[in-house]
Amino acid sequence: MSELSDQEPYRAALNLALEARYREAAVKLSELLREHPQHVPSLILLGKVEYYLRRFSSSRRRFEQALSLEPANPAAWFGLQHYAQRRRTVLLLGVLGIWIGVFALAGVLFFGSVRRSVASDLKGTEERLTGRLLELERSVAGEQEARERSDKALRGNVAGLSETLERYGSGLKAIERRLDSAFTAVSGRLEELADLQTELNRELRADIRELRSQIGELRAVLQSATGR
Repeated sequence: MSELSDQEPYRAALNLALEARYREAAVKLSELLREHPQHVPSLILLGKVEYYLRRFSSSRRRFEQALSLEPANPAAWFGLQHYAQRRRTVLLLGVLGIWIGVFALAGVLFFGSVRRSVASDLKGTEERLTGRLLELERSVAGEQEARERSDKALRGNVAGLSETLERYGSGLKAIERRLDSAFTAVSGRLEELADLQTELNRELRADIRELRSQIGELRAVLQSATGR
């Protein structure tokens, strides 16, 4: 069915596509394919037009239909390879988003657990100190030896509280360091992703230039065939 590429409906659709009038080109190609559903050039051109119209699912089906009719057709193969690359990019973004979400949730839960543990320990220490102070108040009128023992016990409790606070202070600093490291790792991942996207954009621009070159060659062939 490739001889239809020399007929007026296909040439008109091709000219519309070259002028970026994609909707009009899609209408003409759909009409042509209703009469000639196995016309491979029309299938490929409609796949490209529908891509620019952001009808990605339909565009991919056009390339698949063209390949089923002509398995060695390079234009159809190139179109499907573009969709395969696009699918890999979307999958990578999804996996990275899930990883970041899980890591952030784990950090929040861990920090919340540590904070609750610190608060509970401080409350317990406060309660113990309150009990000790009450005992001291009851024993103020007692002997000097008892008062010295109480003072000694109080100093021991204060020292223990200071050690507890220092220990948890060190723990909180360690958590902050881990969070800083985690955020640094995530930033590095995002930078890698940005580099990957830049590379994909470069490849896409190169593919577009190649496609334009092929379209220019095809226009030249058409002009030569029509005697223009």
